[in-house]
Amino acid sequence: MRFTEFFEHATGKKPYAYQRLLAEGGAPDALIAPTGLGKTAAVILAWLWRRRADPDTTPRRLVYCLPMRTLVEQTADNAREWLGRLAQAGLAENLPAPGDLHLLMGGVESRPHQPRWSEFPERSAILIGTQDMLISRALMRGYAAGRARWPAEFALLHNDAFWVFDEVQLMGAGLATSTQLQAFREAPRLGPARRTCSLWVSATLDPAWLRSVDYPDGPRTIRRVPDDVPEDAAAPAVRRRLEAYKPVTRAAVAPAGTKKPEIDAYVRALAELVRDVHGGVSGGRTLVIVNTVERAQKLHAALLKAGASESDLVLVHSRFRPADRRRQMQRLQAAKSRIVVATQAIEAGVDLSSAALVTELAPWSSLVQRFGRVNRRGERPKDEGGAPVHWIDLVGDRGDDDKDARLLAQPYPPAELRAARDRLLTLADAAPVHLRDPGDLAPPRRVIRRKDLIDLFDTDPDLTGFDVDISPYVRDADDTDVHVFWRDLSTPGDETVRPSREELCAVSIGKARDWIASLRRRQLPARAPDPQWREGDRPGAAAPPGWRILGGDEPPWPGMTLLVDVSAGGYEPARGFVGEASSVPVEPIRPTADETVTAEPDESDADQQDGDARSADFPRAVTLVDHTAHVVQAAVELCDALDVEAADRDAILRAARWHDLGKAHDVFQSTMRRGLRDKASHDGVLLAKTEDRHLRHARPYFRHELASALAFLSHVNWSCDADLVAYLVAAHHGKVRMSLRALPAERAPDGEKAGARFARGVWDGDTLPAVDLGGGEIFAGGPLTLSVMELGEDEITGASWTERTRALLDRHGPFRLAWLEALLTIADWRASAGERRPAGPRPDRGAETNG
Repeated sequence: MRFTEFFEHATGKKPYAYQRLLAEGGAPDALIAPTGLGKTAAVILAWLWRRRADPDTTPRRLVYCLPMRTLVEQTADNAREWLGRLAQAGLAENLPAPGDLHLLMGGVESRPHQPRWSEFPERSAILIGTQDMLISRALMRGYAAGRARWPAEFALLHNDAFWVFDEVQLMGAGLATSTQLQAFREAPRLGPARRTCSLWVSATLDPAWLRSVDYPDGPRTIRRVPDDVPEDAAAPAVRRRLEAYKPVTRAAVAPAGTKKPEIDAYVRALAELVRDVHGGVSGGRTLVIVNTVERAQKLHAALLKAGASESDLVLVHSRFRPADRRRQMQRLQAAKSRIVVATQAIEAGVDLSSAALVTELAPWSSLVQRFGRVNRRGERPKDEGGAPVHWIDLVGDRGDDDKDARLLAQPYPPAELRAARDRLLTLADAAPVHLRDPGDLAPPRRVIRRKDLIDLFDTDPDLTGFDVDISPYVRDADDTDVHVFWRDLSTPGDETVRPSREELCAVSIGKARDWIASLRRRQLPARAPDPQWREGDRPGAAAPPGWRILGGDEPPWPGMTLLVDVSAGGYEPARGFVGEASSVPVEPIRPTADETVTAEPDESDADQQDGDARSADFPRAVTLVDHTAHVVQAAVELCDALDVEAADRDAILRAARWHDLGKAHDVFQSTMRRGLRDKASHDGVLLAKTEDRHLRHARPYFRHELASALAFLSHVNWSCDADLVAYLVAAHHGKVRMSLRALPAERAPDGEKAGARFARGVWDGDTLPAVDLGGGEIFAGGPLTLSVMELGEDEITGASWTERTRALLDRHGPFRLAWLEALLTIADWRASAGERRPAGPRPDRGAETNG
């Protein structure tokens, strides 16, 4: 099937020539096309067509990275509709199933009846997310994700993936990171196990923006539309869009200063201007874009006070809870004659055409996007006046060092606004044909280098308990988010509180910091996830299980999730997040079963260091022998599906045999037996899974996978040739990886073991019994030796654990090593998921005596 027919089945329209070339001629590194010409459809449908036509050379995962949440939801809705149309047409072969389209935003990307995106690397999948969620995961520090999932998500984003960075002019610091990561993937010693490529897309894109220190030449192939596609350049529909008339006028209103009376006066004058402009267009929508959420909310209120009805106004910004934001977007799309007050959230990706635009001064690349929201299809001809554009000069003749200039220009640098102002003063018509030069972007403040990426491969926090701050590589420092949800905490509960996606509201770091301070003054604490919490701990008086009061000197960090009581206020459904401006109690959203964060207990979600949620709460106990066999079988199937090379396959399958040997440890077996309903039912049998849910080990922070790795290394006489298998065994829960040391809260052995080495609940001299692991792998039993945790050469264990893992990282590179690590981890997840499913009526307990 030709792409034209495929495109028509998906959209009901014929493709432009450039869209057809993108599919049949291969994707360039950069695509520059005017707004309104279907860039999203071009990219997604081209990848889908290639997945169907040539799956062997087309990456399995499309990773669509966007700078804002509002763009994520719209892009996902479009992709979902196209997939549905193609399935109805019988064209779903090799394409993602409906459950394989995943949203990554706000930290919540899975639901009980939908598998996690990181659990099925052999499936075709579409991941659509914000740059915060995607780039942080590509740096192995996934915002709002459990630490234990970081390596697997990192692996799947750097192997067999096609990254698309859309609206790159809005990415800030993330743009340089995106080019650096592609350079690292192409480097001989760092390259991935499976090919991964990138495409940068925008209507306003200068290829020079994509040059970085390790990507000095920038994109190799660039397609400019319509310049490079003569067929499109000559098409009447394209010419009509490119030449759509948009007369530009400098507005008479502007803020006199930054004091509250001056801002209030400016907002009142702006409201009058908007009403006049709206009255001058016949039956059309007037779009007003201001640069801050606070000004958007003030203008919305001023328009209401000036006589506009609520039904005539739409407010769009990024600080709504999802349901409220959807309502505003639905009203936006449905209304053809309303006044829309918006922020940058509407700049890009929204298929919206208005009759008039009133916009505050912004950087040139942002203004070009805003111009694309009026007369988008050339539907308002020049002889009827086109679609007027009125711009507001925020900075005037103020210098860059002027305090008012800096405050009025926020969130942009005054110099960028001044450069845009100079261009606007010479611009009479904002039609795309007159906007060829996209201008300049501010250089990144920090650029990630190879050493930084290598250092990030170690996911252990430092000795003080903190992680490397990756936020300067993800987004500009003053433009990062935390996520807030409100619950009624007046009655303490015993269940762990987990947010649903529908509860979360994105809040900028700066606003969150100010609001938290105001809450403290009102003695209303904010709560953060507690990484030291252990399953079974009693809840505190002021925080439910799994949460702790945010300390007085502790700032919020990017990607953080905060829990507050409904009495804290700070949110209104019609206005979004308003912070301390409102103390009216917030109506909580009651999460349904389909909205909870995770389908099953998972220690990686709570980020517990000693949790074994994947070993508890099973319909029936599972023996160690049976679980090992299940994991080996899952690993075989995964390696077959992905056509894994023989040497890698052998390492993964051997690691699967040994991965849970440490569960034979007395500490683990004691926990499993406490969880049995009928404790006599498995006498003398080693268990891998038990029935009760609320269990914790008698020895805090015990990690069975460390015991497994130590036993395996002893079995092979500490040979460095077996280090890859040992690493895969140790790392399969994502909690024992590059470093081997005791945790800060871990207590030293006492009694007979006083003075012995200890780490992660394993003590020097602990013993494991003899176990037949199947496949010819037999552990003869014996003591565990922890001298490998010491730096330097040991006469028994040889090279230290750190030296061994660093050598592995140097030999395989971060992308390939993480890929091998992920395959064993995923095999273990799948085996556990299969064991958790009920298998018909529960058998008689006596029938399980022998496992």
